[in-house]
Amino acid sequence: MGVRFLHTADWQIGMNAAHTGRASQRVREARFGTARRLAETAAQEHVDFAVLAGDTFENHAVSLSDVERTAEILALFPCPVFVLPGNHDPAGPGSVWELPVWRTLANVRILDRAEPCDVGEAVLFPCPLSARWSGHDPTAWIPAGPYADRIRIGIAHGTLDCLPSADRAHPIPEDAAWLRRLDYLALGDWHSERIFGDGERGFRMAYSGTPEPTRFGEDASGRALIVEIEAPRALPRLYSVETAQLVWLQREHEILHPGQLAEVKRELEALQGQHVLLTVRLRGTLPPEDAGLLEELRQLEAGFLFFRLEESGLVSALDLSLHEVSDPVVREALARLARQSQEGPEQDAARLAMQTLLRLAKGAGA
Repeated sequence: MGVRFLHTADWQIGMNAAHTGRASQRVREARFGTARRLAETAAQEHVDFAVLAGDTFENHAVSLSDVERTAEILALFPCPVFVLPGNHDPAGPGSVWELPVWRTLANVRILDRAEPCDVGEAVLFPCPLSARWSGHDPTAWIPAGPYADRIRIGIAHGTLDCLPSADRAHPIPEDAAWLRRLDYLALGDWHSERIFGDGERGFRMAYSGTPEPTRFGEDASGRALIVEIEAPRALPRLYSVETAQLVWLQREHEILHPGQLAEVKRELEALQGQHVLLTVRLRGTLPPEDAGLLEELRQLEAGFLFFRLEESGLVSALDLSLHEVSDPVVREALARLARQSQEGPEQDAARLAMQTLLRLAKGAGA
């Protein structure tokens, strides 16, 4: 009894990944591998069906070959797959959803109409988008009364009112699952996994996140959700599964004393791999004896799929000597901080203060 299904979203097939430079082709290709992994997950988890809550494609300009490859992967799912048009791939004239390939797949249904969809013990309430931008709540059409004896599952793509958003396109109330009397609301658009609810009302609403990260900062991405609901009004049980092929990492280091850059180098070497994309931001003061290590850090690039070293916040101790500072007050303060940074209990604080003053002096031409 009940239903068990796979909730995924935001595949973004066809994204150009230009921000990853020469790694972009590998980044684009990884999305297909991850899609195949989702089909395998559906088989391993013995789900009744899968829902793809919007943005399967980056846009309608995606190549026909990418569309056909995606269709071939969806055909591998051992269960029905329900695909919702999102804001990147909205339904409408000339959309990717009008291509003939979708009429050849027995297990795939494009949810391009806001109408109930019967799936046995459950009823789906899809909220397809027909435009990239809209100020209307896509879940507003869902009736609260009908199918009370069935498991009610909503599928929507948009931004919850409680989340930060620059454009607030396709706004969805933060209590939409309860407002529409849904047992679960499968959401797409937010690329990191987020689950909403509380101990009293249960957790009935979630973003699955993108199954393959699209950029740095999507810290809870690379996942999908398995959702189990035993009966109407029963609390859903959610299980997160890892799906990503690539690893996106960000590191930031404050350099305050000699030898610290060598520690950074050892840490980065341990992260190396041709499936890893890494950005490193350095700030602080570069000791003269560690200047050669900076070049060694740059050479670590070969060990990663993508590597970016940001050094603009790192001030070389040789870059600005005391005699280059014209303001006598600033020069005296730097000299005093330099002495304090060599001994005493406040060495690190003195180095940080010196680094800040050096940067300010350099910018102001003191």
